[in-house]
Amino acid sequence: MQETRGAVVGPRRRLREALLRIGGDLHAPEEHIGAEVRAALCELAAKTLGGRSCAGLVTVGGADDPAGRSLGLRLADYDVGLPEVLLRADESGLPPQVRESCPALVQEEWEAVLLLSKLVLLGLESEAGRRADEARPHLWDAAGPARSVVAGRLCRALTAVAEHPGLHQDELTAQLRAALLDFGSRTPDNLDAVRHLAVLRGGQPGRRARLVLGRSGHVCAQVLFGAEGSPVPSGVRTMFPDLRQAEWTAVLQVTGLTLRAFEAEPGAAAP
Repeated sequence: MQETRGAVVGPRRRLREALLRIGGDLHAPEEHIGAEVRAALCELAAKTLGGRSCAGLVTVGGADDPAGRSLGLRLADYDVGLPEVLLRADESGLPPQVRESCPALVQEEWEAVLLLSKLVLLGLESEAGRRADEARPHLWDAAGPARSVVAGRLCRALTAVAEHPGLHQDELTAQLRAALLDFGSRTPDNLDAVRHLAVLRGGQPGRRARLVLGRSGHVCAQVLFGAEGSPVPSGVRTMFPDLRQAEWTAVLQVTGLTLRAFEAEPGAAAP
């Protein structure tokens, strides 16, 4: 881990900045963004997951749309976006592996983690009609076709969790919940799910903040890691019948790593 101008630069921050470029950098070529994200993913995966990492099955790719091309995290061989896979996992039962590792976790909290995961991955994507000839914008505040206003607001709320240690956890929680609902929708299901999500500072005051389930304090990323090896949900299997077990595991792992990227580095000092 290195320090640059007082800021801790480690694998979480490197992945965070690489992910933010997907929908926030109109200037960089797609292959450059993809290479940067893959390298950062593999670095954090090796540190977090060791030999069981499936991060190499995920890449940055484009989906063609009548309005133009968009970029996002995709399964390399199956060529489907990670949010699309998670969308089909809606209402899937709490995986037995999660029950074992987090016995107090309830179904509604599992669904809240899935909602957070989908919206975060979608918020990081570029909008259809990505333009490569525009001036390079701020990474998480891009306007126009690269990233919508509400997606930019979600990216700022996520970034604040990792980079604004002076904000109280309740303020970070309120910002994140509002951004998730603005980006998604204020349906009764979403309103119920979002209330389970919170930002919690572990340990002593001023320590790093993490995305957690408010009732239990379980870290959302760790819940996803705990689901590794769980069967492919029936809704996912119906929509993507040829999806391999390893690819489902890759979706869970990379989504967990993405959430972990929006935590501060361990040992990062508060001002």
